[in-house]
Amino acid sequence: MNECSLNHFTESLEPWLNANYIRSIALDNSGRIVFSFIDGVSDVYRITDCNRSQIEAVCRDLQEKGIVVKGLE
Repeated sequence: MNECSLNHFTESLEPWLNANYIRSIALDNSGRIVFSFIDGVSDVYRITDCNRSQIEAVCRDLQEKGIVVKGLE
């Protein structure tokens, strides 16, 4: 599991978004974000400097970019 700030998290997404590499994202009950990539690899992130509503907002932005997001309320 990767722990990082919200800024670091959003910056690290850019290469994956540009390459259409993300298959889906799941937001679990603990607020962790689980990425599933098109090659079958998964990666888990825990953003340490924000609350769940802020994490959900980031996930909604990703959903608007065409990524399947599971676990949003």
